[in-house]
Amino acid sequence: MDASSPWTETLPVRTSDLTPHGTAALPALCVYLQEAAGHHAGALGVSMRRLRETNQAWVLSHLHLALDRLPGAGEAVTIATWPSGLEGLHATREFVLSVDDAEVGRATSRWFVIDTERRRPVRPPRSLYDLDTPDRPPPLPHDFDDLPGPARVDHETTWTARYHDLDLNGHVNSVRYLEWALGTLPDPLLDAHRCTGLALQFRAEATGGTPVRATAQLDTSGAPKTARHALYHAGTDALLAAARTTWAPRA
Repeated sequence: MDASSPWTETLPVRTSDLTPHGTAALPALCVYLQEAAGHHAGALGVSMRRLRETNQAWVLSHLHLALDRLPGAGEAVTIATWPSGLEGLHATREFVLSVDDAEVGRATSRWFVIDTERRRPVRPPRSLYDLDTPDRPPPLPHDFDDLPGPARVDHETTWTARYHDLDLNGHVNSVRYLEWALGTLPDPLLDAHRCTGLALQFRAEATGGTPVRATAQLDTSGAPKTARHALYHAGTDALLAAARTTWAPRA
C-alpha cells in the first residue's frame, strides 16, 4: 500500500467544541486527531471495522501534543497525518495541525493492536509492514517512556464511567480520560491559561461502572506552569492513565 504522502483532511471548529474563550477545547482537538487517524487507517485497509472482523482493535498507548495556539471559532483545522513505523508490537503515527496553511501544532502517537477476546496485544496486520511511509522526521520526539504520576495530591476528583463514556471496544474512550484529568484542575487556572502541551499515557482499561479517582499535582513556580495527572481505579488503586500538561497565560 502507498502511504508515501501524508493523509490530510480539514475539520471545522464546531460551536460545541469551544471553551468560554472561543477557542477549541483540548479534548476536541484530540477528537480531530482520532478522526483523521481513523479515516487514514480505513483508506489503508486497517480500519477499526476491518480489525473487528477478526476480533482485533486499535488501542492508543501514548499521545504527545504541542500547541502554538488554539484554533478559534469560525476557523478550520487541517490535519496532516501519516504512519511512521513499527516498533515491536507498537505502531507510531504523526500529526501536524494547521490553520490557513500556518502550522499551529504537532503531535506524535503510539498505538497497538489488541485481541479483543484475550485483551492482549498482538502483532499488527502484515500489510502495515509493507507500507511506503513518508520520508520525513517526526514532528515531536518519540519519547514514550512511562510518565511519572503526581508526587503529591494538590487536587482530586472522582468520576464513574457511564455507558456514553465507552468506545467501540467497550472501554472508556481515551478522550474521556483526558477530560477527567483536566477536570481535576481548578477553574481559575483553566480560565486564565491555555494548554501548550500534553503527554498522555494509557496504562489499563476501564469499563462501565468503573469508579475513577483523578489526581493532579500543579507546579506554578515555573513558566509555563506544569501539571502532573494520574487516574486510578478507585476500588483497586490500579493506575489507568497518567498525563502531563503545560499551561501559559492567555494573551
